[in-house]
Amino acid sequence: MNNGVMLSTLSLSTANVNVLLGNNTMLVTGRLGNLSLIDDSEMYTIHTRFKQILSIEGNDFAEFSYQTFDPTDHETYTGVKSKVHLTAGSIKINFLEEPLHDIYLFLAKLARLKGVYDAATQAAVQRAQEIERMQFDVSVKTPIIVFPSDAAHSPDRLTMRLGELSASNSFDGPSSIITAGLTGIQLTSDFNAADGPSTLKIIDDIDIFAEIEQTTGIDRSVDFNRPDSQVGDSFAGRNTLSNVVAIDRGFNIRCEAALDPKSV
Repeated sequence: MNNGVMLSTLSLSTANVNVLLGNNTMLVTGRLGNLSLIDDSEMYTIHTRFKQILSIEGNDFAEFSYQTFDPTDHETYTGVKSKVHLTAGSIKINFLEEPLHDIYLFLAKLARLKGVYDAATQAAVQRAQEIERMQFDVSVKTPIIVFPSDAAHSPDRLTMRLGELSASNSFDGPSSIITAGLTGIQLTSDFNAADGPSTLKIIDDIDIFAEIEQTTGIDRSVDFNRPDSQVGDSFAGRNTLSNVVAIDRGFNIRCEAALDPKSV
């Protein structure tokens, strides 16, 4: 609520965090349930689903774990001092300009907390510098953003699916290898034509992968050619840009050309 005007309702259904302490070790696990943000303004929409500004695709918002290992335990210690695992569901956002603008103005009033934020940021940066040989495994389904053509009068919409982000690392002696990928990028348009509803795939299933290898302690008096960092990437697309379209104001879609996917 802002100045007596209802803006939106944020709901987190469940949250569960467990902490297990051992001899020089710690294990933290947690799960966050369904998260939603509902528009409570008086703005009219042709579909109630447009009122759900933010929602989660699936049952859970996120599952995470953080584990530390005891370097003195020679039976189980592998050289990794800590491990992080994160799995997060995809957030779906209905882009309603007026309600989101009102929420932004309300959040801008919280700028007075900037001092607290800066202190927390400095503490986090200092702590990050002390972390050594942390292994991580992250899988996050990136946001689905829906742009309604005219939320009050039309169900037509443009949908951006930004895919799934994954990242993990491993250690091989003095080398640290990070593998990351962004898969399943899609852009579609849903609109009602004279013969009924139709879906046009503008971009379909683009995959991007990258691998970074960083090596420390290279003896330059012996090894002149090995770089400190090596980066490799790859790009793959299935039916990429199968349709090229022009989008004018109001998201009226008209097909301009069709490209052969083999030529892209």
